[in-house]
Amino acid sequence: MPDDRRRPPRHHRLDRTPADHNMTDTSANPASTLPPELSDRDTTGEVVRDGWGADRASGLDDERWSRIQRARLRLGRWLARPGPAGSGPASKRELFFLFLSEEDDPEPFYVKLAERSIADFRFPLPGRRVLDLGAGPGYYSRAMREAGADVVAIDLGSENVRRAADAGIAAGYADGTVLPFRDQSFDGVLCSNMLEHTPTPERIFAEIERVLRPGGWAWVSWTNWYSPWGGHSISPMHFFGPRLGTRLYVGLFGPPDRNMPFTTLWPTYIGRMMRLAEQSTGLRLLDAIPRYYPTQRWIVRVPVLREFATWNCLLLMERTEA
Repeated sequence: MPDDRRRPPRHHRLDRTPADHNMTDTSANPASTLPPELSDRDTTGEVVRDGWGADRASGLDDERWSRIQRARLRLGRWLARPGPAGSGPASKRELFFLFLSEEDDPEPFYVKLAERSIADFRFPLPGRRVLDLGAGPGYYSRAMREAGADVVAIDLGSENVRRAADAGIAAGYADGTVLPFRDQSFDGVLCSNMLEHTPTPERIFAEIERVLRPGGWAWVSWTNWYSPWGGHSISPMHFFGPRLGTRLYVGLFGPPDRNMPFTTLWPTYIGRMMRLAEQSTGLRLLDAIPRYYPTQRWIVRVPVLREFATWNCLLLMERTEA
């Protein structure tokens, strides 16, 4: 499933030039509500080379959408039958139908996905200080807060930070590869569907390791490249490979409105991400599972097959003793 760090409806990243990605523009940063006791790092002016945090556009040009995309949206609007308010976590069937109309009306899908993810959470939340890394407008932050966690949210989308702060979340504008927090500041880190939006995921793992306390946990998921939605806007052309698939899509439909490969989306593979976790000196990989069908964890143990059959991969990790 797609990137759930969402913002207002019709909410995709701006296509920026490489130069726009290389430096954080601190003059445009929104006011931070981060707890001051957590930070002793001045990251102002540090080079940001990951392209992860481009602000999201608030409009889409429907005329540029492919016939396949428009048909999927119509089907989603027709089939989606969200449960009544207060009915508890969404079923898989409801999530699937909401996903079909996600591009057109994202909020119902991501709110329900966050609620279900936290309802099934494997790690303790009550009383824990948790970092929501790449939080978007704070769907997971709100769900974790309702479960009793003390949540801090960061994002590089200024509108996302504002919306999270307006919801009462301690939120700040920060880059995931240069976190503005002291070592061992958090009991847990949640990072949902962000790894595919940085060319340097190893730096994300290094920062997660640094800010976690010994015994703390990390919950990290992303959409792997060869999953059905791995190419995001260019799917299913991504099955031809990131470069050829992009050329084919652009030739047929024109440039995508968001998530252009090698601009704000990078091919991210399960095998490599598992190796990064296993090679970390301070993180222990506890489990690797298909996020949306966790009982089929055997798939992730089979090279090649896992890259295609795992729609979204979830790594569960623990910070080892210092």
